[in-house]
Amino acid sequence: MRFITAFIVLFGLGAVPAVAQDWSFDPDVEGEVRAVTCPVEADAAGGGLCLMVGCDAGQPLRWRLTTGGDLPDPLRVNMFIDEEPSGFLSLAQVSSDEALDYVAQVDPEREVRLLEALRAGGGATMVLDPDGEAIETALSLRGSGRAIAAAMEACPMRAPAVEDPVATVLSSLEAECKDLGGRLEMVGGFERAEDLDGDGRDDLIIEYGGAPCTTALSLHCGSGGCVSDIYMARDRGYVRAWSDVVRDVLNEEGTGVAISVHGSACDLAGVESCVLRVDMSGDSARVVERVTGEEADTLIEALGGVGPVE
Repeated sequence: MRFITAFIVLFGLGAVPAVAQDWSFDPDVEGEVRAVTCPVEADAAGGGLCLMVGCDAGQPLRWRLTTGGDLPDPLRVNMFIDEEPSGFLSLAQVSSDEALDYVAQVDPEREVRLLEALRAGGGATMVLDPDGEAIETALSLRGSGRAIAAAMEACPMRAPAVEDPVATVLSSLEAECKDLGGRLEMVGGFERAEDLDGDGRDDLIIEYGGAPCTTALSLHCGSGGCVSDIYMARDRGYVRAWSDVVRDVLNEEGTGVAISVHGSACDLAGVESCVLRVDMSGDSARVVERVTGEEADTLIEALGGVGPVE
């Protein structure tokens, strides 16, 4: 009786929850792509429980769980597929129009197997807050195979974490240069550590122009600058959030950076100033503003960066 009573209290339901709604795929719900099932339907008071796999446009694949109840933050959810322990989710609460909205990006090293089990299984159970209220609910897997596959195809997987990005990139560059009959020259400025998202941890900017190949000096550089990678410090290591040809990566206060790039990125001539303001708070970068003209020149100068070279 414990889990039935808890459901009535947590989700505002006046009866035992029905077994799960089938999975469906929604390609565009206010910009969100999602595979979704709602084992507890919302009522007039706003109660309910839905599990989703999907993403906002251009963002990595994520888990999302919405409820109308009172649950801890962060929220652990243990998953059982065909009555076998199959993994767990650790979700963080975010602000939204939902009463309680929890999300976490899919971990490519740990959770892909869980996704495959959800697609192939016959039935599942979720246990919310297993160390506290331990709320159980049955989860239908009817239609999950097609719906989750569609979400995985539409949403990119988060890049796997890297323990030592500098060594990883250098190893790749050395092998590439060796194939061209050359060797790397470390000319300075190859790496720098700065907190780019305000979380108190140093992230890494790796600038390929700091390690040219003796037989192919323009291999990773051109009129728009040189390839730069941005690796964000995350719990399991560093995640590559950006990789492109840039003129400079400039640290701004808060959760973002200003990236000076070729003018064509702002639909301008290559020699004109273009700055992308990029939010780095997630595991992937999100361009939130394009700055051009005198405003871009002023911003680049204020941050001590490199703009177009005449």
